Amino acid sequence: MAAPNGRPPAVGRFLGWWTDRVARHPRRVVALAVLIAIAGGYYTATHLGVDTDTEDMLSGRLSWRVQYERYKAAFPQYTDEILVIIDGATAGLAAEAQLSIGERLRAAPPLFPPVYRPGGAPFFERHALLYLDEEELEELAIGLEEAGPWLRELEREPELPRFLSVVDSLMAEASDDPTAEASDDERVGGLIGAVGEAFGSSMMGRLRPLPWRDLLSGEVGGAEGLRRYVVIKPQLDFNSLFPGEPAIGRIRAVVDSLGLSAAVGVSVRLTGSVPMADEELRSAIQGLGIAVGLALFMVGGILYAGLRSVRLIGASLFTLLVGLVITSTFAALAVRHLNLISIAFAVLYIGLGIDYAIHYSLRYRELRVEGARQREALRLTAEDVGASLFLSAVTTAACFYAFIPTAFKGVSELGMIGGTGMLISFLVTITLLPALLCLAPFRPKPDERPLVGGVMPHGLARWIAGHRRTVLIGASIVALASAALLPQARFARNPLDLRDPEAKATATFRELLADTTTSPMTIAVLAPDSAAAERLADRLTRLERVEEAITIGVFVPDGQGPRLARIDRIGRVIDSSLEPPRADAADLEAGAADLTARLASVETFRRRLSRYEPADEETRDRARFASFQIRGWQRWMEDRPASVQREALDRVESSLLGGLRRSLHDLRASLDAGFVTAADLPADLVERWVSPDGTHRVEVIPRDNLADEAALRAFVADVLSAAPDATGEPVISVSAGEAVVSAFRQALAYAAIATLLLLLLALRSFWDTMRVIVPLLLAGALAGAATVLFGLAFNYANVIALPLLLGVGVDNGIHMVHRSRAGLTGEADLLGTSTARAVLFASLTTIFSFGTLAFSRHPGAASMGQMLTIGMLSVLLCTLVVLPALPSPRRS
Repeated sequence: MAAPNGRPPAVGRFLGWWTDRVARHPRRVVALAVLIAIAGGYYTATHLGVDTDTEDMLSGRLSWRVQYERYKAAFPQYTDEILVIIDGATAGLAAEAQLSIGERLRAAPPLFPPVYRPGGAPFFERHALLYLDEEELEELAIGLEEAGPWLRELEREPELPRFLSVVDSLMAEASDDPTAEASDDERVGGLIGAVGEAFGSSMMGRLRPLPWRDLLSGEVGGAEGLRRYVVIKPQLDFNSLFPGEPAIGRIRAVVDSLGLSAAVGVSVRLTGSVPMADEELRSAIQGLGIAVGLALFMVGGILYAGLRSVRLIGASLFTLLVGLVITSTFAALAVRHLNLISIAFAVLYIGLGIDYAIHYSLRYRELRVEGARQREALRLTAEDVGASLFLSAVTTAACFYAFIPTAFKGVSELGMIGGTGMLISFLVTITLLPALLCLAPFRPKPDERPLVGGVMPHGLARWIAGHRRTVLIGASIVALASAALLPQARFARNPLDLRDPEAKATATFRELLADTTTSPMTIAVLAPDSAAAERLADRLTRLERVEEAITIGVFVPDGQGPRLARIDRIGRVIDSSLEPPRADAADLEAGAADLTARLASVETFRRRLSRYEPADEETRDRARFASFQIRGWQRWMEDRPASVQREALDRVESSLLGGLRRSLHDLRASLDAGFVTAADLPADLVERWVSPDGTHRVEVIPRDNLADEAALRAFVADVLSAAPDATGEPVISVSAGEAVVSAFRQALAYAAIATLLLLLLALRSFWDTMRVIVPLLLAGALAGAATVLFGLAFNYANVIALPLLLGVGVDNGIHMVHRSRAGLTGEADLLGTSTARAVLFASLTTIFSFGTLAFSRHPGAASMGQMLTIGMLSVLLCTLVVLPALPSPRRS
């Protein structure tokens, strides 16, 4: 650094000599830099990949990673899944859609090796009734006995006039029988409501299928029967930015080709780790694009306000771009890929690299305005600012390199790229920038004055210089208050909080989490055999935070004897009440009533419905509303062509009778149920619970909604207390969070030690070193306290800001201390230098470059922008207010 006698240090003298050599051959230097950038850009574009596998971002040596890898080896089908959720207006529609989607996807084995349909195998169609409890079976038998006569009529003649006639007869029976049970009124009311909804949906071109199974059995199956799943483990290309894009696109194309939509009573949604990761990255990139556009506009304005020269701005930005390309080339050579953390190196490089160019350009401009010749101004700038830039680059690189030894591989790779990038930034700033300024020099106007000061009113600067003790006492109070708040700072370990809540896959995932019966976030524990698995499941089920722990044994029903007896009774009811289905489906459609007769049957039913007065008030209200819906449909049909009227009637008929034949077919198929043992279970089910080597999987289902981080941590702690080798997404989320926190603590400790030693070695003054370190520590405490006050948690996204804040804080301190050692008469003079101005505008460019991310819809990107803004404001405040108030060492 600058010596007291004004002679530049050895580093400064060397940089001055280097700049002289550059100034002699500026065209060669620029041409060489352009060639290196072009070659490097080509190499980067062809060799630098993107590894989007989040599992690779943490060391495989961590104990929980080892356990997870063991689990993946035993059950690979549970990783990188796509979950297709099918909601049908009826259980039949959901089952048909599940079957169709599964068969279509199985036809593309390279993209979809395993396609699993839970509950959709022929085994479950045959034994479906065996999985109902005895009460449900009894309700089904009673319902079939009561509905047998009219079901026989509808199966023989499945047409709208016949259906309306059956409903009319049921209405009449309910009205004539004062002893009718409430369940009879409910069944009639359900039929009437379905009729009204079918007519109402027909006007909108949609189907409203009648849930025949629920109608027959009194809500047997309920909402669970209306939802089916297809579980897919697609082939992923982790060298692509969107590894799951081909698979997701193919699934959506299959759904479209099958015509599955709300119009036919079926909705299909995608969720799971693959679609959520795809949506998250797209959301982040979309928000980043908007932020970059806004940031470039604002940074351009700030650079112009700071440099007031188009030539200086152009040279600075070109130097920044070349350095970024060379750093990318280094990443391609040394690491060969970017991960979802290290991909942010460009953001960090821009934030720090532009600072070097600003400091160099402002000092050069200041010297030119003061009368220095072109070559002299460049040499003096290199001797003066170049030395502080060198120290800043080395200390910032050390801060980045401190992340290399940590277990957080994502940040470790970022540390290697970022640290080297800082050294590259220094080299291009001290080499390319002076060459560009030789070719396009800044020429001050005759009456132009140096751009110094402006960081704060001159009176305030004088006040700080004259009231150092007051400033330091105030800073001490702020430090103590901030320290008291720091223990309340928290790290958000639930990755779900970083995803866009409005994204379809994430919203669907949260919906599943809210219901413990469908929660996709479960914990898995491995057991050596069936007996051990059952004992483990029994022990885990007793835990406070566990709803249930299940094994493959849950698929072997208990009490099969009584259930099989009731199924036999149901078979006898069907044999006595219903006719066998006709072999020729065309016979069922023969003799369909003509259009006039069908419309007449609708009008007849509407009139009888309007006069229907059941005892049950709810049924009466349904009848009135259904009559209103039918009348509205009739008015909508007026003056429409016969073809449109026929299509509308067909939609009503499909809604009311389309599922009857499938329901009766499934019911007859399920009468063939027999005694089930573990050996009878289908292979695709068994392989999801028992590995080829006989290892059994125990699935632990949470009692609470794991979207809440406190519930997530409590659930994981509860399970790990009983099964330390448990794994799964909840365990990974919590354990990864702890690993990240530990990695950053380790890295920050290394960075602090390295920075302290380098500053002591370079500045050769304990007090000057403290003048750099103390404001940085205060800024860190202030930023941490601000996150508590604003309710902002640290997370996997915004922790990337810490190396940037550390680097900027050290750089600012070095520049200010270096300038204060240049023989200034007072600290107020320090705030009036081009160095203070450079600190201000460099910080503002960083704030406006990345602070715009705070307005992103993506929670992770928004938290990063908020953290950077808070941190940069804290660093800037402490650099411009606290550092000048600190006492300077006396120099002889």
